[in-house]
Amino acid sequence: MALKMFNALLPYFGSKRKLCSIIFKIISKYYHRNDWFNMTFVDAFMGSGAVSLFAKAQGFKVIANDIAERSYIAGKALIENNRIEIDHTDTENLFRNHPNNNHYIEENYVPDVFLEKHAKFLDNAFSNADDFLLKYLLIKYIFTLRPYSKFSSPNAFNKPMAEGRYDEIKSTYTNHINGNLKSSVTILREEKDKINSGIFTNNEKNEMHKEDVFDFLRKVNGDVLYLDPPYAGTLAYENEYAVLDDILGDKTPKSGFSEKEGMYMLDSLFDESEKFPLWVISFGNAGGNNKLEDLVKLVSKYRKCEVKEFAYKHCESVASEEHKQKSKEWVVIGHGCN
Repeated sequence: MALKMFNALLPYFGSKRKLCSIIFKIISKYYHRNDWFNMTFVDAFMGSGAVSLFAKAQGFKVIANDIAERSYIAGKALIENNRIEIDHTDTENLFRNHPNNNHYIEENYVPDVFLEKHAKFLDNAFSNADDFLLKYLLIKYIFTLRPYSKFSSPNAFNKPMAEGRYDEIKSTYTNHINGNLKSSVTILREEKDKINSGIFTNNEKNEMHKEDVFDFLRKVNGDVLYLDPPYAGTLAYENEYAVLDDILGDKTPKSGFSEKEGMYMLDSLFDESEKFPLWVISFGNAGGNNKLEDLVKLVSKYRKCEVKEFAYKHCESVASEEHKQKSKEWVVIGHGCN
């Protein structure tokens, strides 16, 4: 059953919502749940924040990191923030005419990405969004309009919709067509409530960082290290969400971990992680291109291994049936010394 707090998250195609209960059940084999309230969980590639948010709910102090501004904003809003919620006044203030509105979205992304009415609203609203919570609300607003698994597709449905050519729009876009037909007030109200469902305190001073992962690992300490790097040979977030990153003023180059031979960057990652007592590693087989034995061999240079393998479907709307059948997700535990 989906947890209500997960509604606060961004709908990334690599989200680990479905695996959280499994990951933490495995952790409980090494650290008793009663001890989690005095322990630190380090998430080096936070992404959408599902695992960090779950760890926070379990009582861990959470130290999270991601190089992408979109994830950094999510972490500041949900992981580091313990008490401040969005209220009606906050959303009303987004509509105030702002003198420094530069109309960037309207001039660059209509009609390929947004309808004109939404672009105009977003330009003005981002000018008014003066804290992480409001910026996060606007990112959530954008994902109401754009399908997360086809975010980068130009003219996915916007142009035919703007011109009234509804019969040319694929049925897979129904939810986002409905989203585009909603008023900005309605979208903000719905997304505000979802975000607030993910804001709670665990009585810890949680942290969100935006750093190169190697720099991050050198400076922080913790009891459990969670590593969910971009999977070798898969879609790169930097490409898929380039429009969003551009709107946020964040142009991060494609991660080397996403390259076809990116798995072998993990050796340097593990070498930098030796000070952490327990490793939890998520990785996927990229439809059969990555091999579990290769990952286990890399981890085994440093730790004893426990391995779990699952059938796990990413991007169901864009993946072929053959790719869905081949896709596997691994959770590898590195513990003790080898």
